[in-house]
Amino acid sequence: MRLRHIEIFSAIMLTGSANGAAKLLHISQPAVSKMLQHAEQSAGFALFLRSKGKLLPTPEALRLREELGPFDEQLKRIRRLVTSLAHGADRPLRVAATPALAHHALPQVMARWCRAFPQSKCELSVAHTREIEHALLFDEIELGLTMRPVSHPNLVATPVCESTLCAIAPAGWWTDDLLDQPLTADDLAGQPLITIDPDDYLGSILSAWLADAAEPPVSNLSVQTYPLGKSLVQQRIGIAIVDSFTANYPEHHPDIQIRPLAIDETLQVYAVTEHSRPPPQSAERLIQFLRDDAPGSSAGESSRG
Repeated sequence: MRLRHIEIFSAIMLTGSANGAAKLLHISQPAVSKMLQHAEQSAGFALFLRSKGKLLPTPEALRLREELGPFDEQLKRIRRLVTSLAHGADRPLRVAATPALAHHALPQVMARWCRAFPQSKCELSVAHTREIEHALLFDEIELGLTMRPVSHPNLVATPVCESTLCAIAPAGWWTDDLLDQPLTADDLAGQPLITIDPDDYLGSILSAWLADAAEPPVSNLSVQTYPLGKSLVQQRIGIAIVDSFTANYPEHHPDIQIRPLAIDETLQVYAVTEHSRPPPQSAERLIQFLRDDAPGSSAGESSRG
C-alpha cells in the first residue's frame, strides 16, 4: 500500500464514510472512493463492507488499524509541523540588525510582521555588521540586516532597498528656504559636524566627500552609530550626516531639520543569510515588509499615509 492509500484508509476509519473522509482530506468523495478501490486492489483483500452509505471495517482492516496506530500519530505530528513551518511558528525567527535599521526601520516593519504571524516568535538584536556576519556563520541568527556590503563566501547579501544620505541639524539651524536645497561639502565650512567613525562604511564615504571641501568643518565629536549622531543633534551640538531611515523616523521630528546631501552615493540595505540555510518564510515576509516600508517606496508611502 502506498502512503496515499494509508491516508485514505485512516480517514475512513476515523469518519466512517467516504464523504466524511473527503471533507477531512479536502478532496472530492469520488476521489476517495477511487483511491479506496486502488488500496484494496493493492492489498489484495477488502478493507470495508458497504452498508447503507456507511463503510464498515473488515477484520483485516481492524488488524491493520492496530499496526498503523503509531504511524497515524507520526503523520499528525508531520502535519502540525508543516502547518507550523508555513506560519513561521516552529522556532523563533532570530534577526540581528545594525543600529540605524534596528531603531529606525524595524519598529513599523515588525508591527506588520506580528500581524502577519500572530503565533510566531521573533528574537531581535542590535549588532554591527561584523558581529552579524559571525552570528550567521555560527547559526546564531537566520537573518542579518545591514547597510554595509558583505563579501564572505558563505554569506548571501540580498539588496532590499536604498537609503539616501541626509544632513540633519537642530531646529532653526537653517532658514526654511534652504531646506529643499542639497547641502554641499563647502556649506559645512566652519560648521560643527558630528562625524561618523571613518572605519564605518558611511564614514569612509563622507571622509572622501569632505576631502574636496575648500574649508573643512569643525569636528570635535565622532560616533559609531547614526542614532547616536541624531541624539547629539537633538541636543543642539551640531550637524550630522545620517541615512534617510534615521533622519525620517519618527515621521514628525520638530526638534531637527533635514536637508538632502549633494552627493551621488546612496546606502544599500542588505538582507544577509547563510548560504546553506535559506531563510524561512517568516524571514522572507519580514524582508518584503522592509522593502515596502522603505522611504520613497510607493508601498511605504501608502502605509504611512
